[in-house]
Amino acid sequence: MRMKFFITMVLVLASGLFLNSCSKDDAAPPTITFTQAEGVANSQGEYTLTGHIHSDVRLSKVVITKQGSATPFLTDDLTANNKNDYDFTYLITGITANTYIIIDIYNQANVKTTRQYLIHP
Repeated sequence: MRMKFFITMVLVLASGLFLNSCSKDDAAPPTITFTQAEGVANSQGEYTLTGHIHSDVRLSKVVITKQGSATPFLTDDLTANNKNDYDFTYLITGITANTYIIIDIYNQANVKTTRQYLIHP
């Protein structure tokens, strides 16, 4: 009787470990693709950044910062929140020189992906 109990417990623990190893924690980090490889701002220094974000774990927020700035240009925690796939369009203003835009994508497992996008004046 003890041997059956022992074997049953070993099987239960082994199956628990197997199921735990297949959790969402092992999901790939969010990915981002842009509509264009680089951008060119209009004469007013504006550029509309477009593309697609995908995450196996639902998204939390997207933070956009201009190169050299300590504060975010834009934090999108409403339209991106709770989505796995998100087509985005963000208006970037004040482009007077070649500027890298830093895009940080966070999912709800607090996994972050960072990408840069170059905009020419």
